[in-house]
Amino acid sequence: MRELLEGRRFGFALRPLLGGVALGLAFAITLLDLMAWFAWGSRETNGFVIAASWLCVAAALVALLAMFAAYAENADVPFEDRQLARLDLAGVGVAMLLYAGSAILRSFDLNAAGATPPALLLALAGLIVLLVGSGLGSLLYAAREWEEIEEVIRERHHRRRA
Repeated sequence: MRELLEGRRFGFALRPLLGGVALGLAFAITLLDLMAWFAWGSRETNGFVIAASWLCVAAALVALLAMFAAYAENADVPFEDRQLARLDLAGVGVAMLLYAGSAILRSFDLNAAGATPPALLLALAGLIVLLVGSGLGSLLYAAREWEEIEEVIRERHHRRRA
């Protein structure tokens, strides 16, 4: 499971990818909130509110997956990058909590014309945390190069010799 979360089987780290997906969802939530608050393109904004609420749930779940991936990566990070890896892990955790809180607040006002100010502010704070965390995660994990897993190398050598 650790190799899956680290992305070794894929050949790239999953943490920046999951952070990018969460960031895209965060931009969509912000756009839907602005469309509901300013009634852009529609007189009925209830659909925007419901869509933003579900996107908050999706952003919280993707951030949770990114947090698991960052935790799995934390063990293999070089010593000089440990503090940045811990900061990345904390940032993704904070973003997950912000979007979960925003989703909970939004669930009480699904018939409103727009998101409540606390839910909107939590989502905007989550967007800022994800922007910073996405850049940090990209710097930490995207350029990582993994050697092939020793077991796979051993199997190949044994087959060739036989």
